[in-house]
Amino acid sequence: MNGAVLMVQANQFLGNNIINPQQQQRWMDKPIGDSSEFAYLRSLDSLLAKQIMLGFASQAKYGIFNNQGEQVYYAFEESNICQRMYCPRTRRFDLHIVDGTSQEIIRVKREFKCCTGCCWFACCDGCSQEVAVESPPGTVTGFAKQECSAWRVNYVLKDATGNPILNIIDPRCICDGPYVACCENKFTLYGTDRTTEIVAIHKKYRAFIAETMTTADTFTI
Repeated sequence: MNGAVLMVQANQFLGNNIINPQQQQRWMDKPIGDSSEFAYLRSLDSLLAKQIMLGFASQAKYGIFNNQGEQVYYAFEESNICQRMYCPRTRRFDLHIVDGTSQEIIRVKREFKCCTGCCWFACCDGCSQEVAVESPPGTVTGFAKQECSAWRVNYVLKDATGNPILNIIDPRCICDGPYVACCENKFTLYGTDRTTEIVAIHKKYRAFIAETMTTADTFTI
C-alpha cells in the first residue's frame, strides 16, 4: 500500500470513535520532550486492544487504548478478500499501526502458507507461521516464528539478525465464542530461559451474547 492511500484510510478512521461513532474519541497526548514514535508507551504498563467488527470477511481493525480509555494507536489490516473468506487463518496480510497523527509506526507482514496453524506441522518450515515486523516501515526490526511443539503453540521472537529474544507460549486451554470464560486464555511471553515471565496477553470475555453473535476480540497486554 502506498503512503497516500494509507494516509487516506487512516484519516477516514481518525475522525470517528470506534466505540461510539456519534462521539469524538479522545487520543492520548504525546509526552512533551520525546519526539520518538514510541513516546506514548514509556509511561504505560498496560494496553487494551479492541477489535472493530465491520462485517463478514472484513479486514481486521483494532483500536489500542491506555488504561484511561484514551486511544494510543489504530491498527488495520491490508489483505485479499478471497483469502479472508476461504483461508482466514493462513491468509497473507500487512498490518499497519498508526498514531493519532496518521503516522505509520509499525508494519507487521505475514506471507500466505496453506498448512500453518497446527503445532505439530510447525516442525516443517513451510508450515510454520511467521511474521516480520518493520519499524519504521521498510526496515525489518524483528520476527515472530512458530516453533515445533507437541501440544501447545510456541512462538519465538527474534531480532533483525535472527537472535532469539522472547518466547510466547499459549494457554493449555484455548476457548473462543460464548464459552471463552471457561478458559484462562492467557498468552505468556517468557525470556529465553522459558521461565522468567515478561509480559502476559489476556483475551477478555465480553459477555455471553457478544461472544455468541460476533467474532470481535478484545485483548489486554
